[in-house]
Amino acid sequence: MGIAQRSEVRSQRSDNLEKSARSVKSAVRNLKPLWKCPKCGERFTGRNMWHSCGKFSLQDLFAHSEPRVRKIFRKFSRLVRSCGRSRMIPQKSRVAFQVRMRFAGATPRKSCLICHFILPRRIEDRRFHKVETFGPRCHGHYLRIDSERDLDGDVAGWLKQAYEVGQQKQLL
Repeated sequence: MGIAQRSEVRSQRSDNLEKSARSVKSAVRNLKPLWKCPKCGERFTGRNMWHSCGKFSLQDLFAHSEPRVRKIFRKFSRLVRSCGRSRMIPQKSRVAFQVRMRFAGATPRKSCLICHFILPRRIEDRRFHKVETFGPRCHGHYLRIDSERDLDGDVAGWLKQAYEVGQQKQLL
C-alpha cells in the first residue's frame, strides 16, 4: 500500500470516528430526561414509576446489623464508586446506586450484606443465590457477602458491567 493510499485510509477512519462520536452524542441527547417525583424529588427513567416516597438514612438501615456488615457495605460502596459517578440512595430496606437508572444495590441483614446488580446478560456462577430476568438485556444478580474478602475482582468486574447498564449505554 502506497503513501497516498494509507493517507486515504487514515482519512476515512478519522471520518468514521467523527461520525461515530457525533452519533453517540446525538443518542445521549435523545435519551429522555429523568422524571422527578413531585413528592420526594427522586429521579427515575420513567414517569410515575412505583416507589415509596420518603427520606431514609444509612444509620436506620444498618441499625439491626452487626458492625462488620457496615464495613462490608463501605467496601462495596467504594467498588461501586470506582466505576464512576453515581448517586447513593438509601431506601426503606436497601441502598441503591444510580447513574441514569439504578444499577446496583445492597440490602443489609443482621450478619451479612446481600449485594445485587443489573447485568446485560445472565451469568451462571455458584456465588449468585438468585438471578432474575426483567427483560432481554436486564438481569438482576444477587449474592450474599459475608466478609470484605468476598468483594473480589469478579464482583468489581460485574459492577463495571452494571455501571454501563446504569448509564443506559445499551440504548445508545
